[in-house]
Amino acid sequence: MSFALQYKTRTNIEDLALGECTIHRARKDAARWWLLWFHVTRETDGAPAVFSVPVNPRGTFVENGPGGRTWGLTRTGVGIWQIAPSINVLDSGDVVHGAHPNRSLWHQTPSLVYVPEDESWTLGVAP
Repeated sequence: MSFALQYKTRTNIEDLALGECTIHRARKDAARWWLLWFHVTRETDGAPAVFSVPVNPRGTFVENGPGGRTWGLTRTGVGIWQIAPSINVLDSGDVVHGAHPNRSLWHQTPSLVYVPEDESWTLGVAP
């Protein structure tokens, strides 16, 4: 069964409800990238937490993208986008892809649902 996050457009990160996500532009010096923010419950204790990962809309996973490890994000249907590979937030705060021997706070391969077709990142606009 797939884990779905409901996409919220033009939303402040602090306004995300549980199970919601948003994508914002990020930058450091000359580097720019898209950053997925999501509000979920930790699998370890059920406490709410907000995490983020760099994403590559319309592309695949990149080990060393401008924002570091960058997850692929592809359109799989109208308003539906799929992350790949899985996002594994470790107890240390590090975020890795796939299985890892260290304890995970949250490990899923989410899809984003209710994504408007005219979001700038869906259209291939650079961050």
